[in-house]
Amino acid sequence: MPLLDIKALHIFFRSMNSPIKVVSDLNFEIEESEVFGLVGESGCGKSLTALSIMGILPKNAYSEGVITFKGSNLLKLDKESMRRLRGNELSMIFQEPMTSLNPVLTVGYQVAEVLTTHRGLSKKEAMDNTIELFRAVKISSPEIRIKEYPHQMSGGMRQRVMIAMAIACKPSLLIADEPTTALDVTIQAQILELIQKLREEMKMAVLLITHDLGIIAENAQRVAIMYAGRLMELADVHELFNNPKHPYTIGLLESLPKEKGIPLKPIPGFVPEPDKLPPGCKFSDRCRFAKPECKQHEPELRAISSFIPRPSSFHFVRCIRAEEIT
Repeated sequence: MPLLDIKALHIFFRSMNSPIKVVSDLNFEIEESEVFGLVGESGCGKSLTALSIMGILPKNAYSEGVITFKGSNLLKLDKESMRRLRGNELSMIFQEPMTSLNPVLTVGYQVAEVLTTHRGLSKKEAMDNTIELFRAVKISSPEIRIKEYPHQMSGGMRQRVMIAMAIACKPSLLIADEPTTALDVTIQAQILELIQKLREEMKMAVLLITHDLGIIAENAQRVAIMYAGRLMELADVHELFNNPKHPYTIGLLESLPKEKGIPLKPIPGFVPEPDKLPPGCKFSDRCRFAKPECKQHEPELRAISSFIPRPSSFHFVRCIRAEEIT
C-alpha cells in the first residue's frame, strides 16, 4: 500500500449561491520515502490540496473524496484523531515562516511545544531536544537561538526553525509548501539540500509543492502537473522532462530560460477563475494544439505508457491528443 493515497478529491468554497469547486477529481499516491512533486501556477489548488491532507482548510472550504494515510481515511477522522496525527505523523512546512511562527513566543518554545504535546516530554527534555533539532538543521549557536523571537532571525533561519518544528516527531510524511519562497538563491539551495538530507536520514516521504520546475528536476522522483484545480499530467520526473505529453506541461517547459539570446516562449492568456472555466478541456482556451472536440468534453486522466513495471510509475495525461504530441 502507498503511504498516502488520494482518490477523487474535490475541494469547494462556500458562496452565497452554489459552492465553487476549486479542486476537481484529484488522484495520486505517494510511496514511503518518496519525494513527490506537485507543480502548477499560483491559484491552481496546490496549497489547498496540502491543507486538505492536513485537515486545516479555511472555514469556508470543505473537501470530499478519500485521502488514505497509513490505511485511514483522513477525511473521516474526528478532530482529536487528526490533532494527534498533525505535527506527529503528518507535518508541513508553510510558505512564509514569518506569518506561521508566533511573534510573541520564542522560537525554542514553539518547537519544544510540539514535543511536549505529541511525545509527552517534560519542558526541560523538550528544550534539550529542540537544541539538538536546531543543530540538525544547521542553526549556529542553538543554545542562544532558542531564546530568540522570529523577528530577530533572518528569513533563512526562520525557515530552518520551521523545518526543525516539522521534523521534531520524525513524521512519515512531510509536506513542503514552496519552502524556498522569498529566499535568495544560495539559501534556497541550502534549504532544499537540508530537506533531502533529513529525508534520507529519517526515511520520510516528502510532498514538495512548488511552481519551479528546476527544483522538481533536482529533488523529486515523480511529479504531478496541476492546472485549474485538475491534474493534467503525472509521471516519473525523467519521463516528464524528456517526453512531456500535455500541452500545458510543454508550455511550462518552453517558458523556462534557456541559452543566452533565445527568447522565452510564454503560454498565452491567463488562468481562468474557478467559476469561469471554459467548457471541455480547461486548458483549451490557451492551447495551441486544441481542436473543436477539445471544447466539447473534459478528458479523463488516463495512462498512456508505463516505463517501470509498477502501477505508480505509469505516465498519466489529461489530453485527447497526447499520443499525437511530440
